[in-house]
Amino acid sequence: MASKYRSLTQVEQTQEKAVRFAHNVLADDDLADELESLSPEEYADRKGLVIRNPQNLKGAIMPRKSNADRIADLEDKLDLIAGIITGDAGEDDSDDLDDDVQDDDDDDDV
Repeated sequence: MASKYRSLTQVEQTQEKAVRFAHNVLADDDLADELESLSPEEYADRKGLVIRNPQNLKGAIMPRKSNADRIADLEDKLDLIAGIITGDAGEDDSDDLDDDVQDDDDDDDV
């Protein structure tokens, strides 16, 4: 039997329908209680379903940053890199950085 792929939400909805069916149509309260007591993962395993989006991934999406925040982060990284290159890793002096970049440009003309 081939596995069927479902999202966690789909498995939960299917499980709820199965509980209602067992209770209302089959009039089997024991089966309804048994199905209701299963976790969605256990229910999926029982039915031969594969959950494609496990519950532990919920909320894993990082909130989006604004462009200004991204630019600020990149500028901080550039400052750190420039400090490492010039040997001023702990200092934040952008004027020296500009001078060093201009000096490097002059060396390329030789």
